[in-house]
Amino acid sequence: MGQKTEKILQRAKENLDKQNHEHALRLFNEVLNREPGHPQALRNKALIKVMSGNNEEAEKFLLFAIDQQPEDDQLYQLLGTLYHNSEKPQKALAQFKKALDINADNTVAQQGAAMVYAHVLGEHEKAITHFTKALESSPKNAELLFNRGCSYIISEQMGKAEQDLLKAAEFNHEKAKEMVEKYF
Repeated sequence: MGQKTEKILQRAKENLDKQNHEHALRLFNEVLNREPGHPQALRNKALIKVMSGNNEEAEKFLLFAIDQQPEDDQLYQLLGTLYHNSEKPQKALAQFKKALDINADNTVAQQGAAMVYAHVLGEHEKAITHFTKALESSPKNAELLFNRGCSYIISEQMGKAEQDLLKAAEFNHEKAKEMVEKYF
């Protein structure tokens, strides 16, 4: 990447950080005109498209970006998140799995897969596996602990459920406190 392209990318990121999406998008497009497969520009443009709320346009761009960078786990994870938020759980899970095939340490994809398994498919053993992997890089995440604790309850692993819910309550998860009082 040339110095000029790097400077354009840096200005685009600064605009994105300042929530100036329109200007950031223009600059990311400028980077992509110079280097059509630029991974950071593709990811950031996809993120702006997702945040715009036009799911159809965001999906179309993410599919294009994945064609450009088929080994980019973050693009699959973003597409999975888009599908999950659009209430398309099977499509979401497929994208989260693709992201995890590329990078098993993608915490967001682990969490997304866990949520689909737990809240949609009712496959709590699989959900526990994914929540556990996500917690490896984020051990104080009260939401992950709470959700894994709930999956443990459903899987009748009450000791582990109590541990997770107590930790989640320690980290001020409101519902965790209620669950501890109700079940333990």
